[in-house]
Amino acid sequence: MQRIIDRFHGKMTVLIMCAVLLAGLLAGCGARAGSSGELDASGAGGNNAAAGQGGASNGQEGAGGAAAGEGGAKSGAGAASYPLTIKHAKGETVIREKPKSVAITYFPYADHLLAIGEMPEKLGVVGLSSLKNFPVYDPFTKDGRIIDLGNTANLEKVLEMSPDVIIAWEDDDKIYEQLAKIADTIVIPSSENWQDTITQVAAVMGREDAAQVYIDRYNAKLQEVAAAMEKSGEKGKTALFMMTWGKGFSYYGGKRMEPYYKDMGFKPFDSLGDWGEISLEGVSELNPDYIFVGEDFTNSAEMTLKELEANPVWNSLNAVKNKKLFVVDTEIVGPLAMGQSKGLELIGEIMGEGK
Repeated sequence: MQRIIDRFHGKMTVLIMCAVLLAGLLAGCGARAGSSGELDASGAGGNNAAAGQGGASNGQEGAGGAAAGEGGAKSGAGAASYPLTIKHAKGETVIREKPKSVAITYFPYADHLLAIGEMPEKLGVVGLSSLKNFPVYDPFTKDGRIIDLGNTANLEKVLEMSPDVIIAWEDDDKIYEQLAKIADTIVIPSSENWQDTITQVAAVMGREDAAQVYIDRYNAKLQEVAAAMEKSGEKGKTALFMMTWGKGFSYYGGKRMEPYYKDMGFKPFDSLGDWGEISLEGVSELNPDYIFVGEDFTNSAEMTLKELEANPVWNSLNAVKNKKLFVVDTEIVGPLAMGQSKGLELIGEIMGEGK
């Protein structure tokens, strides 16, 4: 699990999103984003979450996730016929019939299946404890139907669940031969952009069509939100996505944040990289128009959001003074299909999309 942690907060890829945010209200200066509002593969959106000053929310917890699990992807329309030849990082693998038991060693790939409504009869996930931290997956994780395969791949647990197929990632190279002896193993390299991987994961279940529908619906929604930002005059406003970390904050940019910057229209800060750490003084120098912030899930940050409420530097920020500070759940800034869809709903609500 340490390797995953390093990728998600060193390289900022996976586990920076893997914990529950301490997403209480910022009294007098912030709001909490709701936890639903995902797109399912049939194109139906989940409940929007109100994101505004004072922390009001009108979405039912997990409703969007449930929609994803019960969406059009299970209808089978357009599904591929088996046997299927899957090309992947280790070559080609022939899958004789649709898998009923699936083991996943990289939890964002479980997100991809759930997003398109594919819940196998038996699903095992490495890093399930991480997935459980995100409210968007509550409809799938709260009832105990997903098998916990450990924080790192536990070969005994994988063998015990007797999977028909294993969906792995590049970090499993060292145990690939062992996994392949248990079941057909498909290795899909991870990406900062979920659209690079969701179709590959869906192909194992014969549902590339559903993945493409999800992508198309997401991109259509993205255009709607971008139009709402332009209409509201917020396009071009600066925004900073960050969480409390150490003595200051960690921030997020790069490929995974392109939907918020390049596509929606928030203006990034050229002085910042793909990810990194920044002090409160550094945030003050940038003085963004919008701040989306989560509290440190490791509980190791030396300052908390509660403490910041009384900090004069913090309270002098434009985003705080203008009530453009939003406390969010971390899944919206990671390489997760349902998390990114949730981010679209959040920004759409803030911008008054459709009004």
